[in-house]
Amino acid sequence: MQDLLPRDAGSGLEVGADGAGQVRRERNPHDRRSYAVTITDSGRQRLAAAQSSIPAFLEDTFHALTDDERGQLSTILAKLL
Repeated sequence: MQDLLPRDAGSGLEVGADGAGQVRRERNPHDRRSYAVTITDSGRQRLAAAQSSIPAFLEDTFHALTDDERGQLSTILAKLL
């Protein structure tokens, strides 16, 4: 997975991930004004751990809602997003 970013488009999240070794930033060899950002094996592991925690987070967050209320919320959010 590789994304190209303009030279001045380093988000705090991406810069922090770079410092933690979760992504690698290199100059784009085809356009020196941008960077090629590639996720590392460490970054993939971190992403997988974060993704696997989502169902428990959602269950904990919405436990007070009934199944019907969750359906209504889903419908409303789908319209907004």
